[in-house]
Amino acid sequence: MKISEIITTPPRDEYIDKHQQKFVNLDTSATIRELKLKKYINGDEVSYGLLNDKNQLVGYLSLEYQNDGIWMVTNSQLAQAYKGMGYGTFLYDYAVMNDKLKVMSDATHTGGIHGSRSLWTRLIDHARYNIVGYDVSTHTIIPNATPEMIYNNQPNTRWLALPTNETINESLQRIQSLIKDRYVVWYGPGTTTEDYFNY
Repeated sequence: MKISEIITTPPRDEYIDKHQQKFVNLDTSATIRELKLKKYINGDEVSYGLLNDKNQLVGYLSLEYQNDGIWMVTNSQLAQAYKGMGYGTFLYDYAVMNDKLKVMSDATHTGGIHGSRSLWTRLIDHARYNIVGYDVSTHTIIPNATPEMIYNNQPNTRWLALPTNETINESLQRIQSLIKDRYVVWYGPGTTTEDYFNY
């Protein structure tokens, strides 16, 4: 087979469209750059959606309540045009830092450049809140967990993000006050702290 004959998988933005209706008539909770954040709550489900100025859903994070105050990621996706700009990280940050939810990684640990493995690695590297290993069979924290432990076909291990006392804005303001001669960049280049996040 020639290389030119290899068929690549197109972006699956149509999956986002299936979640559009949840968010259309909800109030805006926050904005990040030009996108509106809306929150959908239905029993044991919480979903965060990002909508553009045409009120089209461009990304979402869905969580389902498990036990002990823990919310597991059931689904998350960004439209192809919005990937790599920090919006996926923002959804997790908002759930953990602003809504103070304990967020647990899903059971699939999908890979790829924009998969859950790389996202959780970024969250750990950013160190905006505490991320620990978690054993779902024993409901215990795994001290000093590593990606190899979590992503080694061990079905009972997950990442667990634990909230701190600071919201996103409080953390940004604290860091900005320490670095007076330049702006802190959390969610991509080209914006100041004032542009990041308003509510």
